[in-house]
Amino acid sequence: TQLLIATKGIPELQQPKLLSPLLRDFLSCCLQTDEARRWSAQELLQHPFVTLAKPKSSLVPLIMTVKEWKEERRMRQHH
Repeated sequence: TQLLIATKGIPELQQPKLLSPLLRDFLSCCLQTDEARRWSAQELLQHPFVTLAKPKSSLVPLIMTVKEWKEERRMRQHH
């Protein structure tokens, strides 16, 4: 990935408006073509996108809701 970024530049986000400003900033810090401007792993761990993140356990209800929604949708399509 570093070689691709160095030779082809930062990849363009497909739908940046769907991403939070914090995530866009985090990605910008990760994907700098200039190595001197690219944040280290230690610096990235201190970025607000990481430090303000909710615990992984908060994703479980969201995942379950999506699974249920997909199953209901699948059942409706087959009837």
